[in-house]
Amino acid sequence: MTMASAHGNGRQSRRRPAAGDIESLYRALSAELSPTGWWPADTTFEIMVGAVLTQNTAWGNVDRSLAALKAESMLDPHALTVVEPERLQELIRPSGFYVNKSKTLRSLSRWYVERCDASPEGADGITDAELRAELLGLFGIGGETADDMMLYVFSRRTFVADTYARRLFAFLGFDAPAGYPAFHKAYAPVVLDTGLDVADLQEFHGLIDEFGKAYRDDAAKNESFLQSWRPGEAAPRPTE
Repeated sequence: MTMASAHGNGRQSRRRPAAGDIESLYRALSAELSPTGWWPADTTFEIMVGAVLTQNTAWGNVDRSLAALKAESMLDPHALTVVEPERLQELIRPSGFYVNKSKTLRSLSRWYVERCDASPEGADGITDAELRAELLGLFGIGGETADDMMLYVFSRRTFVADTYARRLFAFLGFDAPAGYPAFHKAYAPVVLDTGLDVADLQEFHGLIDEFGKAYRDDAAKNESFLQSWRPGEAAPRPTE
């Protein structure tokens, strides 16, 4: 029994969506919620820092940490490679887990400077699989954080298989495996089989998260504009 059927929304469980289902869902979300303006940041490196800081905390706390880093001119990979750990920990304290997150930020910054010359274009010669593996090999970087960076920093087509996405697909009647690695492994190939480009996939992630924040449980989702959406059905394309 899927989460959706367990909550009695009347949807028939299907094992996996097809590429067409993903595109239809994207159009349905986009027609109601676009544009999301996600990921909010002034620079690509700020996105990298935010992706680390947002782990296990609310975005409001991340904003406070980012503001503190900006005030000290620390939103720069070269600066973070040499900053004293204690100083960095104090600046990012609002985001919680500041000891480990400071270690992650310093490790990530060193990698970004040494491997990519502190520029997304520096990774152009690295394949998607190699880039993701290198990110996952850094201290404190898990699948979701790596995919956030792949998508928003390095402009690679990928699927961010976060909790909001898992809840949405389960609600829609699909089998959504528990745990980030299993969910990503099951859904990323389908998403990559669509015609959605990097900009679309960036917006798709933002749309899923905005929907999840607006309709937090299945009761709310059942009252949403997706209540009547079904796999295989066309959705209106957003107006230009």
